[in-house]
Amino acid sequence: MAYLRPIMPGNITHTEIFRLSIPMEPFVIATEVSTVAQNIFIRMHSSDGLTGMGECSAFPMLTGETQSTCFEVGKDLARLIKGKDAYDIAGRMNEMDAYIARNTTIKSAFDMAMHDLSAKRDGIPLYEFLGGKRKRIVTDLTIGIDEPANMA
Repeated sequence: MAYLRPIMPGNITHTEIFRLSIPMEPFVIATEVSTVAQNIFIRMHSSDGLTGMGECSAFPMLTGETQSTCFEVGKDLARLIKGKDAYDIAGRMNEMDAYIARNTTIKSAFDMAMHDLSAKRDGIPLYEFLGGKRKRIVTDLTIGIDEPANMA
């Protein structure tokens, strides 16, 4: 009889993976025109009853990943980490990196979900868990190619 490791509090019980095709206004950059964001959304469930969420957006011109490759690799990654400690984020990410090279887009969704779980476990907002002090953050912005007046 094989030894079955018991599910401990904080272990990953299962991960749901969804394809999201989000229509958008045509977005024009030097390499392409996008009319749909091809994202992957995941919900990671832990044995202590929490759910963490993560999302990624495939951009083949930059990473070589598509929505389909992210979806298929995501299924493999979900099987790889099932039953393991969701709060050992570095350990899970190292396992993913050892399992398959690159594929950073889909791995980022798993990373987000584990961070979300960890913040929920600690009862604090994710920005605070990450060391932030403000809810609002400054970020970058990509401006699509258009008429100068519209871009301004």
